[in-house]
Amino acid sequence: MNVNFSHLAGALLLSMLPVTAFAQAQGEDQSLAQCASGEINGISADNAATAVQLVCNAITSRVAPDNGSSYRVDMGRLGRLAILTVRTIRAGEPDKSMSVQLEGIEEVAVAAPRLGEAVATGKPFESTAGVDNLVREENRKYAGKKRDGESLYGGGLYGMTILNGEGEDNGAGLIGKYEYQMPGFGAGVSGFFNFELPFMAGFSVDGRKFFSESDFAPFAGGGLAYVGFRDGSNSYTEGETYVSSASLGAYVSGGFEAFRSYQNRLTIEARAFLPFTAADKCTEGELFDSNDCGDTAYAVPVMINVTFLMPN
Repeated sequence: MNVNFSHLAGALLLSMLPVTAFAQAQGEDQSLAQCASGEINGISADNAATAVQLVCNAITSRVAPDNGSSYRVDMGRLGRLAILTVRTIRAGEPDKSMSVQLEGIEEVAVAAPRLGEAVATGKPFESTAGVDNLVREENRKYAGKKRDGESLYGGGLYGMTILNGEGEDNGAGLIGKYEYQMPGFGAGVSGFFNFELPFMAGFSVDGRKFFSESDFAPFAGGGLAYVGFRDGSNSYTEGETYVSSASLGAYVSGGFEAFRSYQNRLTIEARAFLPFTAADKCTEGELFDSNDCGDTAYAVPVMINVTFLMPN
């Protein structure tokens, strides 16, 4: 018996199409049954339908379809404000609701993913905020600066060491910063100093790139710096060796910034300074001006700073 396998394969594929289409339709029906429109007041039908679809997609993409809960999206108008509420309905339990105040129906596109996360995880809506997804009501106090950019200033402490140094290399000091930040970038200036050996002081022009627009964002950066440093002890013992330099150079940095969606934030940063010239390698003489500095060494100051920044 001759069998046309191409016809057989085609018939098999055609027979599967209704089953696939049925499964897709069943999945869509299940999602619609799990999350649907509730009470809508003062919002046009087209806008309400789109808003409900955005919120329901955000919820059903994060929760299991058989979790025993259904969700209803209510919307109302209060003057120019839109009030968006998600109700979680579960048999035998009181309904739970979560509301957010929006300054326009367009903000649903920003709020929907956060509502989906909050409903799925049980977290408060406020805890899902990042610098890139604030609604205007949350950002009112800062006049929208966090989205468009804001000026920050502050200060803190630093610890330092000098790689390839000669004497005692570990010290501490103070640092001040001014920075203009946008959600993904920052640029500014900073100055730092201490008064005892090992000594390091200078100023820098800074830039950094944030790798996340969440509340806790890692970053990498760098810039130009003029740095003076000297290692050694405060005893100035005759015969002690040390390195000393005052030079323009570059620096590279990395760290993270916390609480970026808040008015104030905390930064922890590590910097390695790369001078354009080698440091003098000296030997302490009997008198201060009799030090022998005939050799050179390429020394690299390294700093770890913790700073507290606030809006200007």
